[in-house]
Amino acid sequence: MPSEHALPSRRTFGRRAVGLGAAAGAGAVAVAATQWSADADTAGSTYAVNVRDHGAKGDGKTDDSDAIRAAVTAAIAGRVGGAAQKEVYFPPGNYKVTKKDTLMWSPTGGSADQIFGLRFRGAGPRVTNIDFATTFGANPDPRENNLITAAVRLRYTYFLDMSFRSTNPNNRFAYLWSRDGDDTALHYPQYGVGQNQYFVYQNVEWRGVWDRVIGLDGDKQANNNSEHHFLMCSTDTQSRYTDAFLHCGITNPGANSQQNQFLNYFMMSCNFALAGGDFFRFDRGGSINVLGGSWSMVGTDPARYFYMPLGNGDITATRLNVNGVRFEPKQSPDQRIIDCGWGNGNVTFTSCSDIAAVQVPGAANYNLHRYTGTQNRIPIVRYQDCILAGYHLVDNPGAALSKGKMIYEGCRFYHSNQALGPASGTSFLRYTGPTGRYAFRDSWDTADISG
Repeated sequence: MPSEHALPSRRTFGRRAVGLGAAAGAGAVAVAATQWSADADTAGSTYAVNVRDHGAKGDGKTDDSDAIRAAVTAAIAGRVGGAAQKEVYFPPGNYKVTKKDTLMWSPTGGSADQIFGLRFRGAGPRVTNIDFATTFGANPDPRENNLITAAVRLRYTYFLDMSFRSTNPNNRFAYLWSRDGDDTALHYPQYGVGQNQYFVYQNVEWRGVWDRVIGLDGDKQANNNSEHHFLMCSTDTQSRYTDAFLHCGITNPGANSQQNQFLNYFMMSCNFALAGGDFFRFDRGGSINVLGGSWSMVGTDPARYFYMPLGNGDITATRLNVNGVRFEPKQSPDQRIIDCGWGNGNVTFTSCSDIAAVQVPGAANYNLHRYTGTQNRIPIVRYQDCILAGYHLVDNPGAALSKGKMIYEGCRFYHSNQALGPASGTSFLRYTGPTGRYAFRDSWDTADISG
């Protein structure tokens, strides 16, 4: 007997094909009939593991941890060449999870045991809810307190149509560890050699307080922990992070320069609210691409959307491109859109705005964008067709810049039409050291100037 929770059969589409074929001619009918035969055994239960069939209640009260882990185990049990043959499906409901590694765990036998193409699918944000309701204390080991701990294991992994919620600031969503075959001093030898690569988060919401949502890490020579795509994702107005929403390069980032190859991050049409903490933190890695969306800070606690604390000398990694985002910092001097210490590369904001909630005189002294010089260098920073509030700071005290440049083209500056000056002044672009390496062109009410 099919499960009462079984997904719709694909045979429905076969019937539709037969109907279309009849209208188009006998040849098309024959093709459609053949497809009917091929799809006759493709009911949803064949290609999906329903967590309720493994005992999950989804009532918001029962601890569904073991049932969900059993469903994941069933989904990955019949892999073919490492490729999962079934997705994990969560029907509408509120699923309480109290145990770590419920959605994924690391291999421990010295072999990577990689999983390709696993999908976690719900019925929609706020329709399918996973409540990570733990009592974990703070733990310095990044492998602890996670819903997902995947060392050298996950590739082409999808999360679709669900919400994840945490009220414990020690909780973490996912920790992804990679190891390269060239590594000789292994941090975790039990995991084997492998990588995590290509993740898609589509129509997913993260709610509440976390230590960290996604952590990307690896051994000294690890160079592939890459490709994360966020499509129409969101965070709620309670979202705050002790560490960061996404932190790339956690273990000894100052020495593990190969982790600069943790590359390629894409965010499209996302709504990321931030009540406190850092959102994207890149100690290593980069090549970050953002297209559209509304990113709104909540309250007045310290917060940053992009934080790059290291100089990072790899120009393949030090690239940020933000296009068409409406940023909304609140009336606080402790909030920043970007705090960047890169000593090379490119940062570009195109057709963005950050003035929404700071259209008050006092916000003229809010430093919303800061670039800290590394060996007297900054990236090539370019703002095109933007509306910008507060002031921007080049923090390179005691010396003039030798590389990099601040470029503004076709922009409007809300609080000051004076282009540049010292950090103690009232201009839009301020320097803690000698001014230099800048260009203002075609602005709304600021004269063209360069130097």
